[in-house]
Amino acid sequence: MLLPVVLSLVGTAIGFVVGIVIVYQILYTDVANHLPEYATLKAMGYKDRYFVILVFQEAIILAVLGFLPGYLIATGLYSLAAGATALPLAMTGSRATTVLILTVIMCCVSGGVAVKKLSAADPADIF
Repeated sequence: MLLPVVLSLVGTAIGFVVGIVIVYQILYTDVANHLPEYATLKAMGYKDRYFVILVFQEAIILAVLGFLPGYLIATGLYSLAAGATALPLAMTGSRATTVLILTVIMCCVSGGVAVKKLSAADPADIF
């Protein structure tokens, strides 16, 4: 009886870690591609806090934009599975809220790691 619960938690943890890595790659690539622009803003006097907020905003936008289609697909799959198996499966509001919160946390962790490259950028080294 305990094995399915443990396997579900392990699967969730692995999915969480994989999500962090994927979002990190997206944010890191974006930061690396726009490093000259960030360096210019840094040379103009913008503080590191501005860039941290900017990357976290991008992370939250990625979380919300990734959650919306995921929610719609999951709701459809729940409905399909409920119809095929006659089991009472449904996407509940609490489950969707939990997934949204975990998605935002996952993206913010990735943003926190990706912003380290940005804070180390020196305008003199870029140009």
